[in-house]
Amino acid sequence: MSTRLYDYILTVNDTTPFKNGNNIIGASSETFGYVANVDPSTSNIKVKVANAFQEFTVGESVYSNHYLLSNVVSIQSFAATSSTEYVTLTGLTIPTYATELSVYVNEQVAYPNDWTYHEGNNKIQFFDSTLPGQSTIKVFRQTGNTNAFSFASSTGTLIAANAVQSSSATISAINVSPFIRARHAFTQPPVVRLYTFYYPGEWYPPNENGNPSGEGAGYAWPVDMPWRIAEVIGDNFSDLTYNVSFAGESYLPYPVESSGISTSSDGSIDRVSISVSNYDNVVTTLVENPYLVGNVTSNSCHAMVNGEMVWGLDPATVVGNVHFNQDVVDSYYGTTNSAWGYSRAQTLGEDWEQLKYDTRDFLGGVVEIKSTFATHLEYWPEHSSIDYISGNVISVVNAAPYRVGDNVKNQFGTATRTIQDIQEERILFLSAPLANAAETQNLYIVNDDYDPEAYVKDVFKILEMPTLNEQIAEFTLTSWLQYFKLRLPKRKFYKNTCQWEYKGTECQYPGPPTPPAAASAIPGTFPTRYANTNPIFANNTIAASIKDDECGKSYEACRVRNNTIHFGGFPGTGRQVPKQ
Repeated sequence: MSTRLYDYILTVNDTTPFKNGNNIIGASSETFGYVANVDPSTSNIKVKVANAFQEFTVGESVYSNHYLLSNVVSIQSFAATSSTEYVTLTGLTIPTYATELSVYVNEQVAYPNDWTYHEGNNKIQFFDSTLPGQSTIKVFRQTGNTNAFSFASSTGTLIAANAVQSSSATISAINVSPFIRARHAFTQPPVVRLYTFYYPGEWYPPNENGNPSGEGAGYAWPVDMPWRIAEVIGDNFSDLTYNVSFAGESYLPYPVESSGISTSSDGSIDRVSISVSNYDNVVTTLVENPYLVGNVTSNSCHAMVNGEMVWGLDPATVVGNVHFNQDVVDSYYGTTNSAWGYSRAQTLGEDWEQLKYDTRDFLGGVVEIKSTFATHLEYWPEHSSIDYISGNVISVVNAAPYRVGDNVKNQFGTATRTIQDIQEERILFLSAPLANAAETQNLYIVNDDYDPEAYVKDVFKILEMPTLNEQIAEFTLTSWLQYFKLRLPKRKFYKNTCQWEYKGTECQYPGPPTPPAAASAIPGTFPTRYANTNPIFANNTIAASIKDDECGKSYEACRVRNNTIHFGGFPGTGRQVPKQ
């Protein structure tokens, strides 16, 4: 199976209650999809359906449901006067895990590092004393809907017990989307493949704000992530520069060769091979950076990123912060409100916390491939730059991509003008002058058929990287669902590096100060020099306090803790992690 999506445009009698991103269900066909766009002026709803064997039918009723989170705690007014305030959860069944809880303060998400859950007395304790004087606290326990089968709606009824019907309408017509129409046309515009590399894969998919989810929730993407590149296929003017913008994101045009996405006879998606140019070692810089994913614990800020409060940001990039420095933004990050980068953290002597101990082949990373046509991009990808301006007359370096009647805009402007005449193959006569246009700026062609929902999406996991040299980097991808069928070890065979989380499930090191020293011996071992009772520095010497207890992730670090039985490396192999 693939996560490929199929487009439909449904004409309904009432579009008012339908919202972008909500689900939509056919009452008789039981087709399930999600709403990509609502156009009240034409009574049309653009719908994406992930299952090719389900289709809506004319005349059937469609619904949009939303699901209530179970066990909603009564809303309380809460005066935060210190960092040890508690909120008692009334009417809430004690959860098995604190991760089942979602906490909101004044309708904003409170991240787990803002609070802790005390199971014994069923209370939430807040750590941040800067909460507003009167805060509205909401706590939800999420249990989910377990009544659905794969690729089908819940049996028996389309609306589960904890669902509320948000809207309903009747389909009067089903139309082909512009993307499907272009794909089936006799003459097709250039095909554009948009590749987005997400690493680490545990931070995927992006949440509704475009920020990390899963283990990365509450943080911004690592520096240079996600990595977005574009492949334009079938263009006649490939020697010109490109501007590939789609759905608010910019993609770097890049030499890419892919094996294509094909389906086996059993319906599974074959593995896909992608070869990317490694000119100037761009890919090498990314995949051989062992410190790609991490955070500074000594001096980090929180700020808004994509409309959401996130943590772990470099103070010099946070707009409004007293330490904000535009030079730092330009030289290190390229954008404001950025997550710390390792090289800058080391330069400033900050404490770097590694969130991934080995990031050097993207194993397990996620690649989204969106396939669309150049006519659906925000701007026609080919463009030229402005050479001279005089009123409404603009001379460009090369006029090959422009046509009379095209609407154009300059690189940093918002207004559009129409080309009324072209002379000498480089001089454009516009309907009016372009405000704020300047020489050397790019002149983009605005697509009248721009459609940010016109694409087919496939999601893959990076299985391996068989080739990396000065010319190319080759990635082998497997489909998102088939990745979870793998039985091979997903760890890399390094001799001198433990890959377990210190004191985690695999490590099993009890460590001080609890449990008591008498009970802290690791089962099946005998106490040696340090006998599991002392905190130990990362350099394998005895530490002064428990807060300094840190594992150096080496075999020696395991030996002094009497825990070599659980060492997470492979001492018998010859491959070592190179020293930085």
